[in-house]
Amino acid sequence: MDPERGMQPKFRMRDLACGLLLLAAIGLFDRSLASVPNRHELGWRTARIAFEPVHLNEAFAPFRLAGAWKLTSDDPRFGGISALAVDRGRLLALTDSGALVRFRPPHPRAEIGELPDGPGSGRFKRNRDSEALLRDPAGRGWWVAFENWHELWLYDPVFARALQRIELGNRGWRSNRGVEAIAPEGGALLLFPERGDSLLRVTGALARPIDIVNSRGRISDATAFGDGRVLAIERRPTPLGFRNALVMLDKTRSGYRFGRRFALPLGPLENVEAIAVERLGAGKHRLWLMTDDNFQPPLRTLLIALELPADEPAPSR
Repeated sequence: MDPERGMQPKFRMRDLACGLLLLAAIGLFDRSLASVPNRHELGWRTARIAFEPVHLNEAFAPFRLAGAWKLTSDDPRFGGISALAVDRGRLLALTDSGALVRFRPPHPRAEIGELPDGPGSGRFKRNRDSEALLRDPAGRGWWVAFENWHELWLYDPVFARALQRIELGNRGWRSNRGVEAIAPEGGALLLFPERGDSLLRVTGALARPIDIVNSRGRISDATAFGDGRVLAIERRPTPLGFRNALVMLDKTRSGYRFGRRFALPLGPLENVEAIAVERLGAGKHRLWLMTDDNFQPPLRTLLIALELPADEPAPSR
């Protein structure tokens, strides 16, 4: 027994050394994968989008459910939707790999292409992790926020070239926890980091951080609603899946706070990542929402249309 006790520390040291070697090998393998190009640009192409109606039997008051569809496409770049806008009667969706999708629901014809430039090499998806989209308030084109690089880029109206680049700095944001949404405030831009407890107010090349009171979850997108108010998507991961809500951003004397919330009664696997508002005339508005499938089943890309009747006041606190 005595010789065995003498060998036990050696066996423990051997197991520890093997574990450390295994961790080092995994780290080197992961690092080598990061050096392998994983993104290919195909240029602008015409593609088809299939609209499969989805039955949602829950109420969305004060909104009225106008339609819901599961979207699929024959173009491999379709998916991973991260932002949405209305562009001359069509929807313009942005993916988290730097692709753009123009379509008019429920027509199957779509145009899919890539951003013309961005931070780092376009051969790597991480460099094109585009999470937020906004038409420039001055009419110069479109703003896009890149999450991992913490940069804001301005493109011309047809996404032919980049016009401006603003470096936001890290600001303590972890990887994949950068800017997720942009909304206008007069001539300024409001940038929302994912954690949802603050925003950046960008004027020119200056960015000023401002706290947000009453935050309950992560922010995944936002849109200006009507008279300058902002409606954001609040997403809360739970052990049972995602819980999504719409929340109004109210301006206060000292900054901003989240006000009234509107639950989005969707399934636990529905990750709502994109929102846009369309003005229909006669005081009516339509909200378009899209979910992120992360290119992984059983997650799916949903398009949801919600309408606010003309005789209903716009959502407020």
